[in-house]
Amino acid sequence: MRRKGMLIAMMCGVLLVSACSSNNKPSASESAAASPSSSASSSASSSSEVPKEEYVIKVLTQAAMKVKRSDETKVGKVIKDKFNIVFEYVQTPGNYADKLNLMLAGGDYPEMITIQDNATFDKYVHAGALLPLDDFVAKSPDFAKRYSEQIPLWRLSASDGKLYKWEGMVPVDFRNYVEVNDIGVRTDVLKQQNWPNLLSTDDYIKFLKQGLKDNPTTNGQKTLGMIVPFAEPWGMQGIGAIMYEKGGRYTAAAGNMGVVWNQVDQKFEDMMMNEYVKEGLAFFNKLYREGILDKDSFTDKYDQFVEKLNSGRALSSWYVVWALSVTNQGLIQAGHPDIQYINMPVRSKTQIERNEKRQIRVEDTRPFAINAITKNAKHPERIEDLLAWAATEEGRILLQSGFEGEQYTIVDGKRVPTEAYKKMVADPNSDEKIGLGGFEFLGNVMTNGEDGVPYNMALDPSLQDELNLTQQARDAYSALGWANSKDYYLKTGESAHTGVAGTIAIDTTSELGALHQRMVDFRVKNSTALIIKPKSDEEFEAMYQSVISDYQKLKPEQVVNEYNRLYQEKKAQLDQLK
Repeated sequence: MRRKGMLIAMMCGVLLVSACSSNNKPSASESAAASPSSSASSSASSSSEVPKEEYVIKVLTQAAMKVKRSDETKVGKVIKDKFNIVFEYVQTPGNYADKLNLMLAGGDYPEMITIQDNATFDKYVHAGALLPLDDFVAKSPDFAKRYSEQIPLWRLSASDGKLYKWEGMVPVDFRNYVEVNDIGVRTDVLKQQNWPNLLSTDDYIKFLKQGLKDNPTTNGQKTLGMIVPFAEPWGMQGIGAIMYEKGGRYTAAAGNMGVVWNQVDQKFEDMMMNEYVKEGLAFFNKLYREGILDKDSFTDKYDQFVEKLNSGRALSSWYVVWALSVTNQGLIQAGHPDIQYINMPVRSKTQIERNEKRQIRVEDTRPFAINAITKNAKHPERIEDLLAWAATEEGRILLQSGFEGEQYTIVDGKRVPTEAYKKMVADPNSDEKIGLGGFEFLGNVMTNGEDGVPYNMALDPSLQDELNLTQQARDAYSALGWANSKDYYLKTGESAHTGVAGTIAIDTTSELGALHQRMVDFRVKNSTALIIKPKSDEEFEAMYQSVISDYQKLKPEQVVNEYNRLYQEKKAQLDQLK
C-alpha cells in the first residue's frame, strides 16, 4: 500500500540521481568503496574473482527514474566493479498488483521481483515462482544476523515454512523512524488563524472552511480544501479507512484488506464495521458536503495529487505527507516561500474522548516491500553473492550513506553528513550523481550502523528536522509550541511492534480467500457512496446501517475468525522457528 517512492521523498536520503559522464574517473572514496573491507569478509564475493560476463537484471519500478541502468550512478559502478551486475530499471505504471498477476499467469516475471502485498506474494509462492533462500541464509552470516528477528517471521508468510523473501525498511529503530502520516496543512493559513493546534475532525472542518473563505484563490488558481489520491489502488481501499490508526487501539499491521489489527487486545477485527473507520467516512462525507474535499479526489491518482500539492493551491492533504518535503522546496524555488506544508495530527471524536496512547506502528515485517529471486533467474548464485554483501557493514553504508569524503566524513569514529549531503536531502534536483535510491530492493534498513549513526543519515533523530524540513516548516512547528516535528506524537503515542500480525494472510486460492476479496470490493465501493451520497448526518447514519446490513450477509466473520485462528497457529510456529 505504502508506496513506492514514499521513502525517497519522506526520508530524502534515498535519492536516485542523474548519470555520471562515462569519462569521469572514480573519486578516491569511490575507489575505496570498491575495495572489499574486512566487514565484507563473510560475503561470498569477497573471496572470488569478479565474473567476466556482465549480468543485466531487469527490475520493475513505479518511481520516476532519472537513469535507465544502475551503472550510470556511482553506487551502481561499485556494484558492477565488485559483481559485474547491472540493474535495468523498467517503468511499470498503473495497477502494480494487476501487472504482477498477469506476469505470473504468463510466466514472464523478471529474475528479481518486488511485491507490494501478502496476497500477491502468496500467489507467487503457490505457483512455485520463487526460489527458496534457506541454503543462502545458512552460508551468509551477515544476512542472518542483520535480519535475525525478521527471518522467522518471513518464513511464516509462506505456506510451506520456507524462506522466499527479504523486505525493505526493516528492521526498524523506533527512535529513527516515527511513522505518522496524518494531514499535511498549509502553514500560511495556520498563521492567518493564529496558529490553532488542530486535532479533532471538527477542528479541521472549521479551519478549512475559514481557510477557503480567506483564500478563494492561490497563485491565480482556485484553492482546494483537501486533496486525496483515492483513485490509487491503495487509495480508497487503504487510506480511505485509515482513521482507525489515529487512536489508541489499532495499527495498520494487517494491511488494507478486510481486517484491522487491534494492538491492545492482540486480535483481528472487521475493518468495514470498525467504529473508527465509520467515523473516518463520516468525516469525509462532511468534508464533501461542505465543499472542502476536492471532488476530483475520486479520480485523482498520485501524479495528479502531487501536481495539485506542488502548486500550493491545496490547504491540506490527507495521509500522503511524505511528498511534503519536496513540495516545500519546490514552492520556495518557485518564489512562494510563505506557502509551506507540515504534518499535523488528527483524531476522531471518540478517539479524543478516550484519550488513549496512540499505537505508533513499528514494523517487524513490511509486506509492502517484499523482494524475492524468481525461478527465471539465470544466475541466482550471483544475486545471492550481491545480497550477502549488501547485508554487510560495508554494503549497508555504501548503499544508504554513500561515500566517505563526499556524503559523509568520520568524526570521533562516527559518520557525519557533509554539506553536500545536506544539500542533496534539501533539494533532490541538486543530486550528486550517487544513486542512493536505486537499490532499495537489496534491503534498506532503518537501524544504526556500528558507529551508532543510522545507515540512512537523514534518520538521525538529532538531525531529522534540519535535514528534512525547510526553515519555514521548522518555524511553524515552533509557533505551534512543538519542540520538533515529532514532539506531539512522542508525547501521546507509544511504539507498537507488528510481530506475527504482519505476516498473516489467507490462502488466496481458497473459498475464504475469495470471500476476503469480496469483502474488500464491497468496502471500497460502498465507502465511496457513503462519502458522496448522504446530504446530512442523519442520512449518513441511515445509509451506513443499510450498508452494514448488506455487508453482514457476506458472513465476513468467517474471514475474521480465520485470521485469528492463523494468528494463534503462527504464534506457536514462531516459537519453534526461533
